[in-house]
Order: sequence, then C-alpha cells, then structure tokens
Amino acid sequence: MSVYNPYNAYNQVKVETADQKKLILMVYDAATRFCREAREAMVSGQVSTKGVAIQKAYDAIAELRKSLDMDKGKDVAESLNKLYTFLGHQLTLANLNNDTEVLDSVITVLTDMRNTWVMVFEKESAMVD
Repeated sequence: MSVYNPYNAYNQVKVETADQKKLILMVYDAATRFCREAREAMVSGQVSTKGVAIQKAYDAIAELRKSLDMDKGKDVAESLNKLYTFLGHQLTLANLNNDTEVLDSVITVLTDMRNTWVMVFEKESAMVD
C-alpha cells in the first residue's frame, strides 16, 4: 500500500512539465545535492547513507550522459560524455576511499558546468528575443 506524499506529487508534476533546459539544470542540482549529502555522511561516518547518496549522484550523472545527442553535438557531446564518465569514476573513488576532497572536486565541476549551461541558455534566449 502506497501512501500519498504531496511533496513527491509536486516534484513529479514539476519534472513532467519542465522544458529540456530546466530539466538539465534540475539534474545538475540533484547531482550536486547528492554529492553534498554523501560528503556530510562521509564526515559523520554514516556509511550506508553515503553509499545511497553517491549512487543517486552517479545516477543523475548517468542521466546527463543519456541526454547527450552524439549526432548533433559531435565534439561537444563527446567531450561532455568523457567528462561525465570521469565524474562517475571520481564518485566511485570517493566512495571506496572515503575521500571528501574528491567529492569536493566533483561538486566544483558540477557547479561550474551548471553555471555554464545557465549562461548558454541565457545567450540562446537573448538571441531569440
């Protein structure tokens, strides 16, 4: 028996009605949030919480990889694919070695990439207007 959760229902509607640009930013936000949760769990010694958070961050990055259009994106898509693969590898290392510095570097890359996408979307929007 499932219990109705209005927060989950709201988030589901938000995802289903978001355009592709917002979805990309939401996935970056989620990946970053999960990395931060993993870092906090790592510091406090909560092994299972750390593992779950890292897996969720990994899954978010995997979604970013799946969203790449390798035909249209060509070199940019290939570069992003390599970056996302690297980030996934870094998450694995952080998990195995309980390395907060590696998680911090992943958070920095994700934050920088999100900010880059925001600038791209703003420029694209300005060109249309």
